[in-house]
Amino acid sequence: MAGYREVAARIRRDIEAGEWPTDKAIPGIDKLRVRYDVARQTANRAVQHLVSEGILYSQGRRGTFIRPPAPAPIVARDRHAYRDELGYFFDRGAQDWRGVGTPTQEVGVPPDDVADLLGVPHGTHVMIRDRAVGPPDATHPLQLATSYLPMALVGQLPVLGAAKTGPGGIYDRIEEHLDAAIDWEETVSSRPANDHEQQQLRIGAGLPVLVVTRVSRVGAQVVEVNRTRMPADRFAVSYEVQRDDTARWPREAERSE
Repeated sequence: MAGYREVAARIRRDIEAGEWPTDKAIPGIDKLRVRYDVARQTANRAVQHLVSEGILYSQGRRGTFIRPPAPAPIVARDRHAYRDELGYFFDRGAQDWRGVGTPTQEVGVPPDDVADLLGVPHGTHVMIRDRAVGPPDATHPLQLATSYLPMALVGQLPVLGAAKTGPGGIYDRIEEHLDAAIDWEETVSSRPANDHEQQQLRIGAGLPVLVVTRVSRVGAQVVEVNRTRMPADRFAVSYEVQRDDTARWPREAERSE
């Protein structure tokens, strides 16, 4: 009797051969059991194994779908903020990306680490703005972005809680209100995708998300924390490596010779 890994390999070969289209669910477990002549449990474990590898993704009762193969990283984040006629952006490769679905705005409690970055006590309510984005022709998002704004600033600038914030978005409104430029600092990390991220980004539980946490400051004041999540296998981080004084060239010993 074939083991689930062997069955997973056979399913993978059939996917690569184009047996099933990527926009329709693959056959259910009972049909797979018959097709590969294995026990139902084996077929189920094989499918779950492929989900964990990122080859398949589950859409609950709608079924299990083939995830399009990952190309070379489609966006290389670097260490620059850019600007065009629509406002600031941080991924040159995603300059033409737009919202997918309807963004939301609500007052809620941020994660404790975000509260620490904002400088507010744990459990304090803040303005939370959620937005999903992707290429112009995307049917589902490739990035999920959440902005957290302190209520003290929202009280001074109520448009930060509005559905439409005008040209340039919240960053232009903040700079206009405070009459000063925003400075940004980003931290990049990764973690397992949660249920919401798996569903929205169409990735399996075995794939991590790349998490970019951006802290926006005007002087010493933190005006926003943005947390953007994206499939880790489709994004890269790129930056120029600069020499510290300790690594200058020519080296000290060679200059003295």
